[in-house]
Amino acid sequence: MQIYDFDKNRKRVKKELNLKLEENKAKLRRNNLKVNVINGEKKDVYEINDAESSFIYVNNKIIGIKDFTSKLIYKSISNKKIMCNKFSNCEFNSVKFENCTFHGTLFENCKFNKVNFSHCDFYDNEGSIGIFQNHCIFNNCIFEHTNLKNIVFQNSDFIKIKFIFTSLRNAIFDECNINRILFSDCNLKAMKIIETHINVLRFEDKYLSKVDENTFIDKININENYDYDNLFKTYKSISSIYESNRYASYGGEYYYLAKCMERKSLKGLERFKSNIFWIICGYGERPTFALVTSFEIVLLFAIMYMFSGLCINGSTINYSFNILYLLPKRAIYLDFIKCFYFSLVTFTSVGYGDIFPTGYSVIFSCFEMILGVTMVGVWTATLARKIIR
Repeated sequence: MQIYDFDKNRKRVKKELNLKLEENKAKLRRNNLKVNVINGEKKDVYEINDAESSFIYVNNKIIGIKDFTSKLIYKSISNKKIMCNKFSNCEFNSVKFENCTFHGTLFENCKFNKVNFSHCDFYDNEGSIGIFQNHCIFNNCIFEHTNLKNIVFQNSDFIKIKFIFTSLRNAIFDECNINRILFSDCNLKAMKIIETHINVLRFEDKYLSKVDENTFIDKININENYDYDNLFKTYKSISSIYESNRYASYGGEYYYLAKCMERKSLKGLERFKSNIFWIICGYGERPTFALVTSFEIVLLFAIMYMFSGLCINGSTINYSFNILYLLPKRAIYLDFIKCFYFSLVTFTSVGYGDIFPTGYSVIFSCFEMILGVTMVGVWTATLARKIIR
C-alpha cells in the first residue's frame, strides 16, 4: 500500500525534465535572434543596468560588488527585463534584484553569494523558463515573492537558501546538493526533487506552504557518515506539510521514512523497541508487516508444539531431536500440519477443542493467545487507518 513507487516516479520526472529542456531549447532556436557576446577578463564587473537589449551571452563576469570591503551592503538592480540571456562562469555578489524579469534566462556554473530576488519573475505565459545548471552555487540567498514556476535547478548546490512567499509550482530540482533550505508560505504544487542529497529541509510557515498529489520529493541519498537525526527531521518536516495540506496518505509515507531514519540514530533499548514497532506494523504504515509477522508467529509456535506436546484424539505428538531423522517424512509433514492448525486456532482465539496442549505447550499456548489478540488488533487498526486515509 505504498503511495510512492519512487523508482517509477523518478523515471517519470527525468522524462519530464528532458522534455522541458528540449522544449526550451527549441523555443530559443525559433526566435532566431542575434546574440551579443560579452566576455570578461579576470572577472571584471558587468553592469546589468547598462544592458540595452535581450539575448546577451555574458561570460566570466562579476555582477554586483567585486570588493567585499566595499561600504555597500547590496547593489540594487530594479525593474530590468533580462530576457533570454545566458550567464556562464559568472559571480553574483551582494545583489538585490527587485521587480526584474528573467524569462528564458540560463545560468551555467554561476555563483550566487548574498543575492536577494524580490518580486522577480522567471516564467512567462509563452513557456519560457529559467534554468540553473552545471554546478551553480547559492550561498545565503533569498527568493522572496518571486515566480519560479517551471524553474529547473540541475546539478546545483544550495548552502543556505530561503524561499519566502515564492511560487515553485512544477519546479524541478535534479541531482542537487542541499545543505540547508527553508520554505516559508510557498506554492510547491507539482514541485519535484529527485536524486538530491539533502542535509536540512524545513518549513517555517506563517500561513501554509501548498503541496498536492503531484509534489514529489525523492528518497534522500545517504552514506555511512550521514547525520540520521537531521534526516529524520527532514522527512518529518515533509510529512507534516503533507498532513497540513490534508494529504495524509502521502504524509504517512514520509512519516515511515522518518521513523526508519530515527531508528538508525537510536541506541540500546530505544532502538530495540523501535525495531519491534517496525517489524510488527511498519510504524503504523505497513499493514502487510503485521500480517507477515502474524504468520511467522503461528509458524514458530507450530514448530514448538511439535516438540513440547499436543494431544489429538488420544494420541500424542511429542518429537525429540534424537529420533527426528528416523521418522518418515510423510508422518512428520502430517503432524506439522496438525500443529500448524492448532497454532492458528490458538492465535486467533477460536479454540475448537479437538486438540489440546500438554506439558510445556500449555505455557506456550498462553503466550500465543496473548500475541494473537495483540497482533490481530494491530493489523486491524493499521489497515483501518490506511483505508480511512
